[in-house]
Amino acid sequence: MKYKRALYIVLASIILVVVVFLIVRNNIFNNKHVSNFKVYEDDLDIVYGSDTAILNIFFYSSYNCSFCRKFLIEDFPELEKKYIHSGKVKFILKPIALTNNESVINSLKIAVCINEFGNFEKLNELLLEEPRVIYTDEFISIIDEFVEKDEFIAECMHGGESESYILRNLGSFNALGLTGTPTFIINNRIYKGYINFNELCRLIEKEIRYSLH
Repeated sequence: MKYKRALYIVLASIILVVVVFLIVRNNIFNNKHVSNFKVYEDDLDIVYGSDTAILNIFFYSSYNCSFCRKFLIEDFPELEKKYIHSGKVKFILKPIALTNNESVINSLKIAVCINEFGNFEKLNELLLEEPRVIYTDEFISIIDEFVEKDEFIAECMHGGESESYILRNLGSFNALGLTGTPTFIINNRIYKGYINFNELCRLIEKEIRYSLH
């Protein structure tokens, strides 16, 4: 009797895991639609990977979006290792501000300007790990220091280039009918919400097969 009871418990646990997996997977694959609006790479996009990659992934994101940070911290390193470094995927990050908060907008502006003209990775790590730092006087000092030391970053920040870029991202975001981040665009198919690495792998393999036929 004890053996049968233990067997029933194991089987029930396996069935529960399978059901949960199928629900999560179906939610991801059903939470998509094909857009008539085409997304293009912008000069100030934060880009990882080669122009010769088989597949482009556009990623609308913000540092004040917890699931965006979760993806970039936990899943992106694996994506980079398996698909970006191998030349299969080009990942185009499009920072977006869904608020008029000056601190949020300035954090995106300095990120894209430093990415274009300086060392982006250290600032990126800071903003991912400590997103609320953007509301501090210390962060304002960091921006001022970059601007004072580099005329190109200064022009990008205060000459309107980065602000125009952020507005262009918002325009394309709205044209796609999107309402929140994170959002992935793969072969003009829209996938809304957080996607972990394993599920993203399934999408990538599917879209690569589609691209090669």
